[in-house]
Amino acid sequence: MKKIFIFGITGSIGTQTLEVLNRENFKKEFKLIGGTINSNFKKAKKIIEKYNLEFLYINDYKEKGSLPQKYRNCNIITNYQKLEEYLEFKKPEISLIATSGFAGLKNTLTSIKFSKRLCIANKESLVSGGDIVIKKIKEKNIELLPVDSEHSAIFQLLEGEKSPSNLIITASGGSLRNTPIEELKNVTIEKVLNHPVWNMGKRITVDSATMVNKGLEVIEAYYLFDKPKIDVIINENSHIHSIIYFEDGTMKLHYGKPDMKIPIAYSLTYPKRSYKDEMIPLKNIEFKKVDYQRYPSLKLAFEILGNQKLHIAYNSIDEELVELFLNKKIKFTDIFNILKKCILEIDKINIKINDIEDIYETDKISRNILKQYINN
Repeated sequence: MKKIFIFGITGSIGTQTLEVLNRENFKKEFKLIGGTINSNFKKAKKIIEKYNLEFLYINDYKEKGSLPQKYRNCNIITNYQKLEEYLEFKKPEISLIATSGFAGLKNTLTSIKFSKRLCIANKESLVSGGDIVIKKIKEKNIELLPVDSEHSAIFQLLEGEKSPSNLIITASGGSLRNTPIEELKNVTIEKVLNHPVWNMGKRITVDSATMVNKGLEVIEAYYLFDKPKIDVIINENSHIHSIIYFEDGTMKLHYGKPDMKIPIAYSLTYPKRSYKDEMIPLKNIEFKKVDYQRYPSLKLAFEILGNQKLHIAYNSIDEELVELFLNKKIKFTDIFNILKKCILEIDKINIKINDIEDIYETDKISRNILKQYINN
């Protein structure tokens, strides 16, 4: 049985991965040995009980003194170095990075040391880590399987193919796609979080509405697929996950149900397809061009594409801005306006990205510039 470790086991992707692993044919092939959580130990205890985890890392438990050292024979860890020691000893064949945000970069770097296959749902690792992370993965000869539905689709479409002339990433348009532009300034948090197609975490749902999420996916695809030409198009029902064009005029489309469990399962079992699901009818394939007046944050992503310093800033600042929006400190349209202004400030700073430390330093600088802007 292949051993699996899940970073972010109680989050949206982590929970859906557990649903995949709970299927009978997956139970026979995979053994879940552990995972990480941020703070939800109550939920984690149920996972420990059901899957007989061997160890669990807790990142931010406010009452660490009250945590048991073991729970149902599962070792409870609060020290990251200790987590790395466990991973080095157990050496899970597969690590799935399901943590959200910039914090996922640390988990990706850890997984590169100990696993044979890296299933990555944390796009920020590649957006911020860029060529440095890709180089480390290649040096260790690790299989890299994207979990995002769009990138998984491109990965599958490219099987047996040479580099295409163009990649097209599809987008649903988010929860506000039919809201008049003049009303965006005063939309409620509840409306933003009511996604018409996908069931996701709060940050990614807000980012879907601004299309920052699609901007992050464009940057991720830039690194994943060797810096191709990339476009974005809207497919509202999310049945088309991505499209690739070739020089001879051929176009390949990936069509399927908007269900994250499918690309999760594929990343675990590649090159096999072990996940079973019903076929959806082939209909309603409609596309719309992106209205960049409605989605200026996506336009900004294309403007900075290829500049790793600004990739890092784009992600870090947005991460903070989404929290400010969810805490009712700023309006929805402030997200782009402030993001753009801070990006312009960071662009003036002479920062070179030569190693991992430079990435962390740029992330810190970006967040500080935002704080200064908000305080002023």
